[in-house]
Amino acid sequence: MEEEEAPNLPLDIIYQIPKYISDPASLARAASSCKLWRGVIKDPAFLDGLKTRHLDHGFTSSLLLGFFYQDSAEAPEHLWQHHKDKTRCMAPSFTPTSELLPFTGRREGYNSARPLSLGAFILGIGSSLNFYEPVASQDSFLVLCRHSKDPEGHCRADTVRVCNPLTGEVFRLPNLPYKPPDHYALLVADDNSLDGRVTQSFQLVAIWIKGKRFIYIYYCSKTRSWWRPANFRELMAGLYLVSTPAAASHGRIHWLCGCWKSWSLSHVVTLHVDGEELSYLELPSEVKRSKTPLLGNSADGGLMLLLMKGLHMSLWKHNGKPGNGSSNWVHSEMIDMTSSLPMRVLKMHAIAKVRLESFRGKSGAVVLWIEGEGLFLFSLSDRSLRKIDNEHVTKKYLFCPYEIDWLSCLAFTNLVDGLLPLDAGREKAQRRWRTLLAKNIPKSIKA
Repeated sequence: MEEEEAPNLPLDIIYQIPKYISDPASLARAASSCKLWRGVIKDPAFLDGLKTRHLDHGFTSSLLLGFFYQDSAEAPEHLWQHHKDKTRCMAPSFTPTSELLPFTGRREGYNSARPLSLGAFILGIGSSLNFYEPVASQDSFLVLCRHSKDPEGHCRADTVRVCNPLTGEVFRLPNLPYKPPDHYALLVADDNSLDGRVTQSFQLVAIWIKGKRFIYIYYCSKTRSWWRPANFRELMAGLYLVSTPAAASHGRIHWLCGCWKSWSLSHVVTLHVDGEELSYLELPSEVKRSKTPLLGNSADGGLMLLLMKGLHMSLWKHNGKPGNGSSNWVHSEMIDMTSSLPMRVLKMHAIAKVRLESFRGKSGAVVLWIEGEGLFLFSLSDRSLRKIDNEHVTKKYLFCPYEIDWLSCLAFTNLVDGLLPLDAGREKAQRRWRTLLAKNIPKSIKA
């Protein structure tokens, strides 16, 4: 819409249109097109309603922008040579979701698009992030970790960075005071500043599991320091932790637990980071019989369980707070995967091996590993299947899905945090946005 062009629709109708846009990228593009749309979307009442609508809307596939991974296919000695003479950047790479090939049932070649370096979003970072691996992400933030050893071969404490590829920020955390943890978890919160702006803060939690005891410290972006709790809790007698990915949100970190007596799944254990306590939630009986369920968070931050039963994916959601009992688990959906999976897998049926690797609740993105076929991205939003057909991602088998949230999307286009003071700054922001989405959007106009 041109700036001087009068709208052809009544204003009361125009003000209602954004309420029916379910895709954050489309909403950002609409806001960038003219002052009228930007004014509608900047309205505080609309933004407050957007938060509530996001909780009720379910999955929005465009919130998953892609995958970060570290390409370490070369020999370490070769990499160190490059590191010393600074002739090559080995910062983590990025593959946009939009570049993934739709799966058509046959073996495609590798994606023609060349993976992007993290330096494409954060200028000047270059080789300063050589050998860092992506270990966690949450709501636009990405955690990078570098492991190293001393001359005797003993592990040194990890060096950790947290960055936001959308905004170009890099947080250089003080070195961990202890040896590498067993888990990293990232917790992101929305904050309101004194002038009414919406900002984000984060906690990075490093966790060691020593026997039955949860030992952890966490870094807070507000205090800019590591914090060690006064007490550490022990796992309830008779239970053991299952080696599956943890789910983190709203100040809590969740793991699946098994029972030693029955040697089967039994509970979800939740670590309340600030409260320094553990709580337990019994699993539904059908999930207890499953061997490889995946624990995650739904769009509203609640717990979800995904499991494969033959060639069907089953979704369970917990309606309530952790510790409320198994009666609050609801079997929300059963998805028939036969129309999506490769033909070779369909022929194998009962002996086909399909493993759930990761799940992102806001976008509804599920990463699957299929024996003999590789990695796939399945969308719960539109039921599409895409091949993660990048040789190094498949071989290295270490990658981190990168998902944003609604407010990050709008803040990035200067709708929440206010317009940047310089046009050059706005252009850099738009350039990062277009690179992450691998798409072009209209440049922001002057206010």
